[in-house]
Amino acid sequence: MMLALRQIDARERALQRAAAAWRRQGWDATLETPPRGGLWLSVADAEQRWQGWLQPRAWLESTAPELARLALSAGVEAQAAQWLAAAERPLTPPMPELAYQRLSLGEAGPGDALPRQALLRVMCAEGPLWLERAPAFEAGDALDPAPLLSWPLRFVIGDSRLSLGLLRGVARGDVLLIREQTAAVRCHDRALGTYQSYEEGIVMEWDESQQATEQEAPARDMGQLPVELEFVLHRGRVTLTELQDLCRGQLLNLPADVERRVEVRANGALLGRGELVQLAGHLGVEVTEWLGGAADVE
Repeated sequence: MMLALRQIDARERALQRAAAAWRRQGWDATLETPPRGGLWLSVADAEQRWQGWLQPRAWLESTAPELARLALSAGVEAQAAQWLAAAERPLTPPMPELAYQRLSLGEAGPGDALPRQALLRVMCAEGPLWLERAPAFEAGDALDPAPLLSWPLRFVIGDSRLSLGLLRGVARGDVLLIREQTAAVRCHDRALGTYQSYEEGIVMEWDESQQATEQEAPARDMGQLPVELEFVLHRGRVTLTELQDLCRGQLLNLPADVERRVEVRANGALLGRGELVQLAGHLGVEVTEWLGGAADVE
């Protein structure tokens, strides 16, 4: 089954995040298609953290409006570009992420050189700056999912290994031997510590010095409690016979639009759903539903 995936523009997504972050702080930042008329000048900070475009005419109208009204000749835009390049700090954007030590200015050219996609327009004291590339931002203020999760602790007396065939032969009254006594506390594939048994119950001891095995890796602190994030294209229950049929190549039919209803699960808890997409050559899930309370968790 071939999945038709919607392509996400990584550049536009980064601009949208920057615009949202700056608007939350009260700054004027919108994604728009710039006008194509007049001359344009490419501009970037020397460290290449951001890059954008300026109209010399708009810059002149903001910095020297009286001079701009008098400058009606055809060459005023080219002259304004020269003045802009000669200024010590031609731009003072209010966003700290756009601070710079030195600007790198390109050659003035027609609006045909602008990208065809929308740009992020941010207002500076000297007029609009049209960003083609913005500094990286995180996804924004998100709810902490930790209160919605749980971790399955296993208090293990010991370990044994046996085959499926032997397991099928186990019956009531049989005794299964514990080959390795451990008194270990485990979470998924992590060894968290050990425990002591008392008449009243058990007491756990966190052990940072445990040696990792092939199956178990120690968790050094509470921040390392494992969260297994899982993206589920489809869920279903099968019998052993059905599983054997699938292993022999039998086709499992999927519902329509399955790529738009991918489940996002953490430690088995359903946290949200999203659409399977491609971003910068990688598969990902764009979240379309995010569950906000413990009552929503399956």
